[in-house]
Amino acid sequence: MNRRVTNLFLLLLIVATMILATACGGPDFETPAEEEPQVPETGDNIFVRDAPYGDPENLDPIVRGRMGAMSVTMNIFDGLVAHDPETAEVIPAIAHDWEVGPDGLTYTFHLRDDAVFHNGRGITAEDFVYSFERLSNPANASPLAHYLDGVVGKAEFERGEADHIAGLRVLDDYTLEITREEPDSSFLSLLAFPAAAVVPSEVVEELGSDFGHEPVGSGPFEFQSWVKDDRVELVAFEDYYRGRAELDGVTFRVISEAATKEAEFLAGNLDAFIAPASIYRKYRDHPEYSDNLIEVAEFFTRHVGFHCENEPFDDVRVRQAFNHAIDTETIIEVVLGGKGVPAVGYLPSSSFAFDPDLEGYSYDPDRARELLAEAGYEDGIEVPIMTSEHPEWGLPIVEALMPYLNDVGIRLKPETMDTGVLYDRLRAGDYTAYIYSTGGDAHPVTYLWRFHSVLASTTNRYWSDELDDLLNRARRTSDEDEMVELVREAEAKIVRDAPIWFFHYNKAITMHADEVHGLKPVPIDMALQDLWSVTKEP
Repeated sequence: MNRRVTNLFLLLLIVATMILATACGGPDFETPAEEEPQVPETGDNIFVRDAPYGDPENLDPIVRGRMGAMSVTMNIFDGLVAHDPETAEVIPAIAHDWEVGPDGLTYTFHLRDDAVFHNGRGITAEDFVYSFERLSNPANASPLAHYLDGVVGKAEFERGEADHIAGLRVLDDYTLEITREEPDSSFLSLLAFPAAAVVPSEVVEELGSDFGHEPVGSGPFEFQSWVKDDRVELVAFEDYYRGRAELDGVTFRVISEAATKEAEFLAGNLDAFIAPASIYRKYRDHPEYSDNLIEVAEFFTRHVGFHCENEPFDDVRVRQAFNHAIDTETIIEVVLGGKGVPAVGYLPSSSFAFDPDLEGYSYDPDRARELLAEAGYEDGIEVPIMTSEHPEWGLPIVEALMPYLNDVGIRLKPETMDTGVLYDRLRAGDYTAYIYSTGGDAHPVTYLWRFHSVLASTTNRYWSDELDDLLNRARRTSDEDEMVELVREAEAKIVRDAPIWFFHYNKAITMHADEVHGLKPVPIDMALQDLWSVTKEP
């Protein structure tokens, strides 16, 4: 019988961890149906959802790159292109078509002639030039200005050496040309984020910094009101180029406590919310609610990272041993209640570039001991590990790892700290190991780029000329099939070298009411729902 079954003591420790992590429960499912709160009959076709990252802070798309702001701004603003909600591939938006030159440097976008701003003015190519130069203007200090890095003339514009970005050319009212200094297969994907959306210059100039609190865009919903730390309300835009949304409006409610969200949902005051691990299992297995869950392997990879230049993790065999030592599937099921997709490598399985034939690390403690012995650690090693208190990628997971790792001779010493401190120490290289969650990039090349040597000094101190070459070629090609092949080769290299323990891709869960239809399993982040296609029908 294998160790997964026989190591009862280890499993009991993990179960105890799970009990502590999920002590705060939700509603009693044995409550009689007639006693459950009913949905209020407001008479309005308003979709009410949670704001899972809290108050958006600012609704100017160039000011905030956080998911909390983007989940709102993506429904107020539109860009040249968008992300397909389920595959993250680039699809048309205000640009109904485009061509990329044979050298991969020149992009020609053909704009719709029926797209208008919320103030009624038609959108032209000049508006995109204004919006892109506004994003790039150092006076605006946008943290997202790098989206346009590599466009011809951007660097000179930023240094004040040019009045305009030379690589942005208006060919006519509805044709825009963008020229890059070098090819970049991820460029279109960056243009699909809200920071690259078009804004009306006359409104921006009139409102100044207040534009972030009274935004005017061209998306399916118009801004209506915002009560800070409480709610943001949007209404359907009647003249939207794709047609008016089915919903009359959308309300994003800021609710900090997961238990409160759950209670509000059951009371009929929320149409949908993103569920945490602490309540996932009971809804997944419940006959009434299980059909109301939308799940996706989100573009966030939870992992333990290693300092690959310092002992003991400068030896690839130790890193591989760590990966073989842990029964990942059991930890996901027991500690996280099943809320996670076991990671094969770093690139999530929902990415269109994911390799279904990629082989990860099996649970094999005997092989882990062999590798440690080969590396000269027959007597085991002690490893300090930085961790936060996060319930899904923090101390509860570290505690669940400890019995497995102890079993093969790796003794973890947790150092608990605030995530900000952890991040600062990670960038400074002041660590041996850490547990964290990274991701959020839509394009597979940018998703894997954190392992490129240009970032090695601020991530895992992992260096590989072979990997650099693969990622560089994947970025430069304009052939998507070639890009995917190179990404898969790069991913296989990362898996072999094991600069991290590959834990899981976050399984994001949206719970919705029976009458809600059209929500999608969005892998970039479940919060990024295009609400134009959502309906509320009995």
